[in-house]
Amino acid sequence: MIISRYHNTAPLSIGVEFLTPCFLGGADQNAELRAAPFKNLLRQWWRVAVGSHYSDPQKMLAAEGDLFGSVLDDNKASASKVRLDLTLGGQFKVEQNGLNFGQTRHPEVGQHGMNVSNALYLGYGPVEYDRQTRSAKSKKYIAPGSKAKLTLDLPKNNIPEMLLVLAYIDAFGVIGSRCRNGWGSLALSGNDFSRESLAIFNAKNWQELVNGARQYPTHLGKDGKGLLCWALKEPPQNWKDAMKALAEMYMELRTSINIAPNGLQKRHILGYPVTHHNIGDWGGSNGRMPSQLRLVVKRDEKNQLVGRILHLPHKLPKPWNLNVEQETVWQEIHQRLDKNSALRRCGGA
Repeated sequence: MIISRYHNTAPLSIGVEFLTPCFLGGADQNAELRAAPFKNLLRQWWRVAVGSHYSDPQKMLAAEGDLFGSVLDDNKASASKVRLDLTLGGQFKVEQNGLNFGQTRHPEVGQHGMNVSNALYLGYGPVEYDRQTRSAKSKKYIAPGSKAKLTLDLPKNNIPEMLLVLAYIDAFGVIGSRCRNGWGSLALSGNDFSRESLAIFNAKNWQELVNGARQYPTHLGKDGKGLLCWALKEPPQNWKDAMKALAEMYMELRTSINIAPNGLQKRHILGYPVTHHNIGDWGGSNGRMPSQLRLVVKRDEKNQLVGRILHLPHKLPKPWNLNVEQETVWQEIHQRLDKNSALRRCGGA
């Protein structure tokens, strides 16, 4: 008798709604729904939702590989126990226009500052500046309001943890190019899924995470005021209002941190590269370090749109040789977000 790895499994059927434009596609740059990025999204948030319970990184990686498959060790390579299927919803659309949601004055562009497109600021790469029209143009994207059905088939004993992973994705998950800047924000739904309050999510002291050994997210962060997550006080009317507000706040936050012409500076902690401020031992012009701050557009427990700024702390993967401690810089950033009158803390203490 042959018993496959899909023996004693059960399905989960989840509705997926794209809340903001999503730059997701293949090598030809055409927007399309693809399963591989969703598999990666599940693994990312499994590490935070479930992997955080493993004190030993090797045990965590072994558990992750056992469920999702692994090729780290040829002698122990395993296939995924999770089958994933994506189907288009009736409202699924691909578009290329309509990314105009205003401009914000950037004090560091040009000699005396100038207005820049919010879409270009948040989406540089898939969004480009068109010199002829003097406006932003974009690659094709999955349009906001598009829907899909995600079906997961997995071992029955893993279903509770997978539901927790899905709750994290619904609260904080994004997908596709420039997703840390709000693009590709998702909301989940369905009979097999219920949205959770942010107060239920476990978090760990952020300073322990910044000074820890893992250079990737494994926990949500918190301080004495609660979860390191800030939400717009005023519910946005639509995704453009949410993205516009997040772009303005993020630009104000970054430019409020002074940066000198040369050498490592405080602002580098928010992500790398920084235009015209390359660091040799960070890889120069070829170095990359994603920001630990994530901008997301979500639905709350009342199913209303909300914009959030999340700090997902972990060890910095680049050498920090500045004479100011990382914790001091992050504390300054947290304080600036706390003092922003348009934001509020969300989640439990």
